[in-house]
Amino acid sequence: MSSSRLRIALKDHRRESVALANALHAAGHEFVPLGAEADVLLIDLDPPVLLHKDLIDRYADMGAKIVLYPHGAGGPILSYEGLFDPDPRVDANLVSALGQAEFFRRTGYPAEVHVIGSTHCAPRPFRACADVKRVLFAPTHPNGDGSLIASRRERNAEVFAELLKGPWELTVRHLGTLEQNGLWKVDGVRFVNAMGVAQTTQIDAADVVVAGDGTFPTLAITRGTPTVMYDQHVLAWGLPDEEGVKPRRPELYHDYIHFPFDVEDGPLDEVIAAAAANFAPAAQWRRRFVGEPFTPLAAVNIIERVVLGGPVPVQVDATRSRTTLALTDELLERPKLLQAYARTANDDASLLLWTPGVGADQALALAEQAIEHAGVDPDALGDVLLVPLPGSPKADAELAARADALLSEWPSAGKIGELPRFAAAAALV
Repeated sequence: MSSSRLRIALKDHRRESVALANALHAAGHEFVPLGAEADVLLIDLDPPVLLHKDLIDRYADMGAKIVLYPHGAGGPILSYEGLFDPDPRVDANLVSALGQAEFFRRTGYPAEVHVIGSTHCAPRPFRACADVKRVLFAPTHPNGDGSLIASRRERNAEVFAELLKGPWELTVRHLGTLEQNGLWKVDGVRFVNAMGVAQTTQIDAADVVVAGDGTFPTLAITRGTPTVMYDQHVLAWGLPDEEGVKPRRPELYHDYIHFPFDVEDGPLDEVIAAAAANFAPAAQWRRRFVGEPFTPLAAVNIIERVVLGGPVPVQVDATRSRTTLALTDELLERPKLLQAYARTANDDASLLLWTPGVGADQALALAEQAIEHAGVDPDALGDVLLVPLPGSPKADAELAARADALLSEWPSAGKIGELPRFAAAAALV
């Protein structure tokens, strides 16, 4: 336990905060009722409306720190890409996996971003299925008041109609009424109201899950069940009279966050068969957005540091005369980058390795994996420095100032995106 006991106000969203709250409670910190004086407010989102804004206003005015915890699981929530801007009073954003932190890096998210791992369920190996007999359909669910944007309700209906054409046994897991979801009763289809029914039980019994983008398909992917998504990259609050908004900068992240088995990819029966046969196309997505298991102590340490110590100092050890920056996660996916660097490394060069938001232990593990995957002798890389910093514009700017080149093929983003790429810079040496 920290020497200072924190008073914590918590706005829970569908029990998404339970694992984090349990960790903080075990560390000896105190939870106070919403509205009471606190040192920190834990909340899932920061929209400029409704109860969320009222709570952030109240706690920011009293001088409390504002920390966001993960709102569900899966790929990044695109709200900041056209619905509303990040609240500048947020001190830190806790995310489940390094993919969400990378998305925030690319889009210039202003607060510190920290990866704390997934709290949802234990991962299982992929279960291939050559003969799909049981399909579980989880439509995009309505809001708590039963409302749902018309285009999403219509898309639910379209996917449902396509599923009805298949030879499989179909189960529909829905929140709210069928009408609110845009669905209807059909003989021979099993309908299950999701309230009070364990999600993983139905996932584990299915051969394939078809679901609207969000937490539920991510749980299926985590459990190893073949999965097909739809309604990816959609920005909408979900209000009945609302129209969808196009993301502002999809060129920065569309390919990175896209799950490769989507209803839009072709005839649904063919997409389902492909998803059931081979997980390899989705392996990178799972690594990016499911993440490592939740680490309670590390999460507690992050919150204690944010509340008691303020922003992480951006410090980088001394480097040699030529400094190249690389994103460790990209090196793991693209071993040719590290191989190219190894061919030109020398005693007067330094390689900085950064994965935004991960701590020192995970940064080291990722670096070791990337070097092994590239088949490179570590000694051939010369001076290598790990940079276990949170994602933030401050870290981005400091690393850009320290580096001469960027070893990357990802889209240019932030200050480090303005650096010359390594191949071009190496040619000038």
